[in-house]
Amino acid sequence: LLCCATMKLYTYAGNTHALQTLIVARYNGVDIEVPAFEMGKDNKSAAFLKKSPLGKVPVLETASGCICEAAAVARYVARMRADTNMFGATFFEAGQVDMWVEFAKNELDLPVGMWVFPILGFIASNAANTKQAQEDIARALGVMNEHLQSRTFLVGDAVTLADIVVSCSLLNAFKLVFDAPFLAPFPAVVRWFTTCVSLPEFLAVIGKTTLLQGATGAAPPPASAPSGGDGKKEGKKGGKKDAKEAKEAKEAKEAKEA
Repeated sequence: LLCCATMKLYTYAGNTHALQTLIVARYNGVDIEVPAFEMGKDNKSAAFLKKSPLGKVPVLETASGCICEAAAVARYVARMRADTNMFGATFFEAGQVDMWVEFAKNELDLPVGMWVFPILGFIASNAANTKQAQEDIARALGVMNEHLQSRTFLVGDAVTLADIVVSCSLLNAFKLVFDAPFLAPFPAVVRWFTTCVSLPEFLAVIGKTTLLQGATGAAPPPASAPSGGDGKKEGKKGGKKDAKEAKEAKEAKEAKEA
């Protein structure tokens, strides 16, 4: 592990915006403690509001202070080591990594939420919103599929922060709503996603990912994927049962609106 004071990541279990940081930490050999945390209670305490004035998670507590906002937290941990190339191998690749992190935030997170949240049970189902979300996601996956036709990973020849953030943005969708007909036009995306979530660093954090459609329909990889690290387990796994994820996600939403 990287020689530094142990950091703490405050979040509820199964939060994909926190899982991305824990996966990055596995690649960088960074030790991050994940304390037990209850949304609706702990995030309203005076002590926590000093760390995150809006009461939002994830929050990374470091020896120098706290960092809020999911992308900022993931970028901070990714930059803790240069030799692992979490930001790519060149200055240009670093820009591409940032591009895909923004792509996840601007093109994926909202429509994935609009499609998945009714299934998780904490917003009402709306056919028009779901249809729009499906169209928006299909458009984004089309861009990704074209990009990945001749690439194993989004940037360069190995896993970067880009792959980690984008795959976490799509994690619940692959588990809950992406069926075979929807994914049929995007075989390169399926191949890329299944490659990522099968790597030891991903498995150590999120456990085995079972796709709604099964592991079929993926395009053959254009190149061999790296084997990754040692695959040691994190103290907390993100691979929770869907029912528990739904309950905790609902608590998170209610706490945010409170």
